[in-house]
Amino acid sequence: MTRGVAAHTAPVGADRLEGPLKGYHHQTFAVRLDPGSPLAREFNWLKLREPRPGVFWYDMRYFPSEDLLMRRLQGRLPRVPRVVRYPARDGVLTFAEFIEGVTLDRLPAAAVRVPDRLLRQVEELFAAMAAVDTGPLIPEGRADCDCPAGAAPPGDRDAAGFLHELLHFTVVHIYLPHRKRLGGLFEDLGVSDGTLTGLPDRAPGLTAREPRLLHGDLHRRNLVVDRWGALWTIDWELALIGDPLYDLATHLHLMDYLPDQELDMVRRWRRAVGEAAARGLEADLPHYRDFKRVQSVCTDVIRGAARLAEAPGRAQLRRAATAVHRALVAAREPLGMEKVLPAVAVEAAFEAWLASHGCRVS
Repeated sequence: MTRGVAAHTAPVGADRLEGPLKGYHHQTFAVRLDPGSPLAREFNWLKLREPRPGVFWYDMRYFPSEDLLMRRLQGRLPRVPRVVRYPARDGVLTFAEFIEGVTLDRLPAAAVRVPDRLLRQVEELFAAMAAVDTGPLIPEGRADCDCPAGAAPPGDRDAAGFLHELLHFTVVHIYLPHRKRLGGLFEDLGVSDGTLTGLPDRAPGLTAREPRLLHGDLHRRNLVVDRWGALWTIDWELALIGDPLYDLATHLHLMDYLPDQELDMVRRWRRAVGEAAARGLEADLPHYRDFKRVQSVCTDVIRGAARLAEAPGRAQLRRAATAVHRALVAAREPLGMEKVLPAVAVEAAFEAWLASHGCRVS
């Protein structure tokens, strides 16, 4: 059974099998269908994907079934991979279409500046998501947070409540489960325990905006350009129903646009979603961008430590330290840090943490 589309690139004209394709949560392969296959009536390439065992999820997930969500989005959004259900002897199997093309991060024409023709299609996607009636999409059960301090149902949540839930999830479901194992690593990096655990209580007030459908992870590896120049949006497993401004903030955080293109995308987003959904943009966008910076610190520290524990090599140590140092510099203000440790000190903190677990950097 498939569960959406992982970040991938498949060369057009590949023979029969592509993979494993790059993805954090899943092991993914693309299979070219034989013309005689019944599924070949639906599409040319099939995506096969299995969850990676033991993978930790760093983001909220609202929809228990990505397949079901993508089926419901057919005809409502432009260029979303098709999902079909096919009867089998033991029940019904679900298959997802694999899009032949190149992800935006590997498109030479978009290495520095994203072409306007593609920005127009991102704007079209934002407009279509803003127009979706979210009522029929609200799931009966959540895919992740169901603790008492979690959020109200998506349809009842205002923008401030949504941001509070994001902070709650980052603290309760990302930071706290790893606090004991990391044993003071955050403090050694200059981030106090009280600063992180107090984030939900310091959530700012935001302008009221109605919840909309959000992709939740709209970055270059989740945008595929096919041979005709059409832009497809893949990987809907982190989709949410919430404040539409969060989707813009996440997109800007992950895309790393040049400054003038970032301003252009903000203008395009406002035009796409309409004035009601963009109300309070100037005041509230910085709050969401601060959240993404803080979230990146938590994610990069935890992920860097985990990878380093698996492969305690000097190159892995430097990669982890470089990513965390960059995240700390970006999050210095929202974390209230007077100064950020130099990269060499970040590397030393990771090495000391590794030594405390009986490991030495090879």
